[in-house]
Amino acid sequence: MKVLVNFGGLPILFRTLKKKEFEFEFCGCTVRELIDEFVSQYGEPFKKAVLDNDGDVDVEIRIVHNDIHLMEDRMGTTLKEGDFLAFRGACLG
Repeated sequence: MKVLVNFGGLPILFRTLKKKEFEFEFCGCTVRELIDEFVSQYGEPFKKAVLDNDGDVDVEIRIVHNDIHLMEDRMGTTLKEGDFLAFRGACLG
């Protein structure tokens, strides 16, 4: 499946990904499977920037799925072809 992802809110990933927004194809249907594929392709730098010690997206990172902020069961959220996901650092202040 292909989804559009945007990591513009996490500048630390630019060195690893080389772009902020792009289509990403992966085999799976959940945010967890998407993240697992990113870790598989981009390795430790991606993992350290995005995941907590339990292997979930760090609570300081907000996930927006088709303009809706994910609050609960973020990793289990089901994705569909063409969905949009944005990853943003928590706002300070």
